[in-house]
Amino acid sequence: MRASPKKKEEPEPYRAPGAHGVSLARGWLAACKPRERPPLSKFMAEHARSDDGARIRPFPFQADIADAFTDPETSQLSVRKSSRIGYSTILQCFVAWRIKFDPARTLIYQPTIDDAEKFSRDDLDPVLQWPVVRSVATFKPRHADNQIRAKRYKGGWIQIKGANSPKEFRRVTADDVFLEECDGYPWASKEEGDPARLAYKRNLTSPRRFSAAGSTPKVKGFSRIDLMFEQGSQEFRYVPCPHCGHVQQLVFGDGTGAGIRWAPKEHPTRAWYQCETGCEIDEAEKPWMDEQGEWRAHNPVAFPRHRSFHIWAAYSQHPGAAWLEIAREFMEVRKDPNLLRTFVNQVLGEAWAERGEAPEWQRLYDRREKAMLLGIPSAKAGLLIGAADVQRGGGGRIDMDIWAFGPNQRREFVERVEVFGSISDKATWKKLDQQVARTWTTEDGRAMRLARVAIDSGDGENTMEVYGWARRHPGFVMAVKGRHAIANNQLIGAPSWQDVTVNGRKLKKGVRLWNIGTSMAKLELFGDLEKERPVDGEDYPHGYVFLPDGTSDEWVKQLVAEELRIIRLRSGGFRREWHKVRDRNEALDNAVYARAVAFSLGVDRWRETDWQKARGEFALPGPPAQSVTKPMPDGRPAPAPQASEHTNPAKRASKPRKANPFTSNRR
Repeated sequence: MRASPKKKEEPEPYRAPGAHGVSLARGWLAACKPRERPPLSKFMAEHARSDDGARIRPFPFQADIADAFTDPETSQLSVRKSSRIGYSTILQCFVAWRIKFDPARTLIYQPTIDDAEKFSRDDLDPVLQWPVVRSVATFKPRHADNQIRAKRYKGGWIQIKGANSPKEFRRVTADDVFLEECDGYPWASKEEGDPARLAYKRNLTSPRRFSAAGSTPKVKGFSRIDLMFEQGSQEFRYVPCPHCGHVQQLVFGDGTGAGIRWAPKEHPTRAWYQCETGCEIDEAEKPWMDEQGEWRAHNPVAFPRHRSFHIWAAYSQHPGAAWLEIAREFMEVRKDPNLLRTFVNQVLGEAWAERGEAPEWQRLYDRREKAMLLGIPSAKAGLLIGAADVQRGGGGRIDMDIWAFGPNQRREFVERVEVFGSISDKATWKKLDQQVARTWTTEDGRAMRLARVAIDSGDGENTMEVYGWARRHPGFVMAVKGRHAIANNQLIGAPSWQDVTVNGRKLKKGVRLWNIGTSMAKLELFGDLEKERPVDGEDYPHGYVFLPDGTSDEWVKQLVAEELRIIRLRSGGFRREWHKVRDRNEALDNAVYARAVAFSLGVDRWRETDWQKARGEFALPGPPAQSVTKPMPDGRPAPAPQASEHTNPAKRASKPRKANPFTSNRR
């Protein structure tokens, strides 16, 4: 049977959707539309909150760094910074931005696990309570998704870890990896290598990986953030001068060119910035300069894949980073290398370069004092110290340098005395006896003798001859030996007796060996040699080293014949060692020994009255002064004073000595 054909249905006429249908369509289109992701700087200005709930307005230099976090073309970010810059605030805002607009798996590494817990409680938890974050995620207290070091939300999670434990780098894969204060990480995670590199391996398999590191640098040559900065775009902040329009970087300066200046010198009450063209820029102009500033890449090849920034406290508009505060802080720490290191790291945002690096010999040679003559101590000299170095090669030679010391830890080289002859020949040592018995006449006419002589006994070849000479001059000649360990924090240690009997008893008139902390002394010497000669009638800086006119270039080269090098160990750590850059370094060794002997005599604690006394203490003895007695009232001569047992040596000697029952045979 054949089926009858169906009638063709007529299409329904078009009907305009109602209000309900329009709203449904709009909702569907809005759901399909990509979510707008604002730059991080705009997000910070609208949603970021401080601890007291106030809005955070980023500074212009912060805005550019913040926008690099959300730039899709940037996969790595490195910020070499000082304190008072606000980098941690930028990182907190980016975490909130992630939760709101682009959920991801985030790892944040702190130097230690304790630091990780503090960061979670003090820095991260307040961010999670911002209204913009709570609009998409709720972090309930005492909930499995809200632990101290692990936070979970829809579409992503946050984990805070410590870089001091190897297990913190295992069994975890993330999209974002943030390194906080990476220069504070241990050098090696046991046998697994560098913690920073281990952390960056955690997001290698992510299709949208992003890595960022921000830290204050520490030691030059061993700073992770320094290395990352050099590998990146190397961007510096350039700002215009409000007076002449010249664009430049802000630098601390050395007082001769561009940089921060202040007045008065010792206790500043006013500070300004000296432009490269000579303009004086007031602190009030800083906001305008930052507003007109820009970041310039010195390594544009890495831009924009790896952007690296350098920023220091002079750009910050925080009250604690004012130019006057920076000047005051520098004046407080400039004389202490330990405190100065903190200033360089935390204020300048630069890695600390050990001042043990040898100064340029040509600069020292050119700065010799024209008013001082070789062989003549100055009027300020109050103490003469000799230091000798014994050389067996070349027929034998003893090089003795004479150093004079004065107030404010000033020291001046007087002259080099050379004694030639075989070291095993007694005649050579008799020549040295004649030299140490000499007198030196100062420029103001005083006659001075050596207070002490230090002689090096640590070469192992001339030890017995040195001990023999020191034994003949007890209390005057000090046999010394250098200890090169950097950890030795004593300039001179307690002596040890070298002469003992067969039974192990110390001889009363034996030789004492003094250990010298040469590393500490060299660091101090090279730091003092870096100090510049004052200008415009200013006083010489504390600890200045004076080199008289006539000092040879060979002697100056010997004075800076070593440099401090950092040796990397297999364990991942490092060791600092002194290495010779020239064959002869006798001047450096003698300078170190003379300084240690002067320190043992207490010159660092002498007051001005002590120096006034010392400037006459070592003069040549003259004839005994005649006692003057006044006549009696009736004209008769006064009777001679009666000698007491305290003033009469013969009477003192005749007094019987009381036996000690604990040490004599009368027990």
